Amino acid sequence: MKYIYSLILVFSFAFHSHAQMFEHELIQTFTISDIEQVMEDLGLPQGLIPVNYEVDVYKVLYNTPYRHPDSLVQASGAIFIPKNVDCPLPIANYAHGTQSQRSAASSNLSGGQWDVSLLFAGGFGYMITSPDYIGLGDADPSVKVHPYTHAFSQSHTAINMIRSGRQLADILDVTLNDQIFLYGYSHGGFATVATHRLIEEEYPEEFHIAASAPMSGPYDLIGAQVDLIISTEEYATPGYLPYIVLAYKELFPDLLVDFEIEDVFVPPYDTLLPNLFYSGDYGIGYINNQCEPVPRDMINPTIMTDFETDLNHPLRQALAQSHMLDWAPQAPIKLMYCNGDEQVTYLNSELAYDAWIANGSTQVEKIDFGAFSHNDCAQYAFLNGIQYFDSYKVCYNVSNNDIKKEIINVYPNPSTENIRFEGLSSDAPIRISNAMGQMIFSGSLTQGNLNISSLQNGIYFFEINEDSSDIVHIGKFTIMKN
Repeated sequence: MKYIYSLILVFSFAFHSHAQMFEHELIQTFTISDIEQVMEDLGLPQGLIPVNYEVDVYKVLYNTPYRHPDSLVQASGAIFIPKNVDCPLPIANYAHGTQSQRSAASSNLSGGQWDVSLLFAGGFGYMITSPDYIGLGDADPSVKVHPYTHAFSQSHTAINMIRSGRQLADILDVTLNDQIFLYGYSHGGFATVATHRLIEEEYPEEFHIAASAPMSGPYDLIGAQVDLIISTEEYATPGYLPYIVLAYKELFPDLLVDFEIEDVFVPPYDTLLPNLFYSGDYGIGYINNQCEPVPRDMINPTIMTDFETDLNHPLRQALAQSHMLDWAPQAPIKLMYCNGDEQVTYLNSELAYDAWIANGSTQVEKIDFGAFSHNDCAQYAFLNGIQYFDSYKVCYNVSNNDIKKEIINVYPNPSTENIRFEGLSSDAPIRISNAMGQMIFSGSLTQGNLNISSLQNGIYFFEINEDSSDIVHIGKFTIMKN
């Protein structure tokens, strides 16, 4: 009997942990001019991101666990595949920020920050897997509300989306390498960390994480985020608190058995908020405008007091299951954030960095871009993120393919006036090309440094060939001036 039971467990684990894509559809092909138009529509400066490849976008449907391994539900997502790339493609999984409107999904090319995925694919030659997440996109009708900030469901959704990307590549005869990159902003930063952790803890043989870049996410759910819940200060996006409450009530029905929604919120929010979130018809911006500026003012005062004073409160216990500070990343991970962020406090990133280092990780970096708002910080994070990924990407083209190539980093990056090249102190010759591949500078370093104040905003590629070496140092940097 024990042997039979063990076999059942093995087959159950294999099925649920490798949930399959069951439908795919080509929904649009973007030409280079199409992608350039998307950039223009976004208001991005011309040349800031190179557009090198046409991109095919596929919508996929697949199954993934919801509350626990046995609770498979349907999820949807988009896969962005650049065309005619010389190198085998790495996969980069993009976790989008907070969404509440079901139709605003990457797989619908609407909301869901799908344009970020398009630019990463068309500009830099990555296959991008972009999950809509459970409860959004072509949502399973059994899911009442998206499981917001829930590590288990969001990490499994991302993993099974990556698996769907691999399946689709096999079907389309697209060559992949074995590198997996993970990135996401805001709520997507949280999902990125959750995915990184799950892969290292449960699937290290199946996935090779080359690097991950979580950006401005809420990682400290039992510290910084609890402080936000109990704060008496106004909050820029007050709809986030009811989103968590409604999602966690569905996720933990046994733990929150006495946590009845009609008793949690004060009128008129006891009926207004469930209707707004459960319908799936409203964006988070609209919902924020329907909320009290101080989030706790929508909560029954007795329940709020209980939550504030009881360190073992059921909701605290539920939040603790998605806390991201109690591990030590093994693959390279770079936290990106801004200390002026009014939506996700920078303390999440700094506390995570300190905790992961204390836990023994040697692979953690962080970068604070300064006193930028949550929305303004995103551009800095994405540009730095792609350069961070490219420093680990195994295939990189330079003009001479007969010599050995070695990627090096430059600092600061993005920059405005001067940059220094990691590990170099010579006056070596350097050539710089713009995003269109045009040579725009040929000269020499000054003891490993270069003044780039004459260059305009944009992304640039460089080649450095020291006289005493048969290695060409290559890489890229961004210029971002006010």
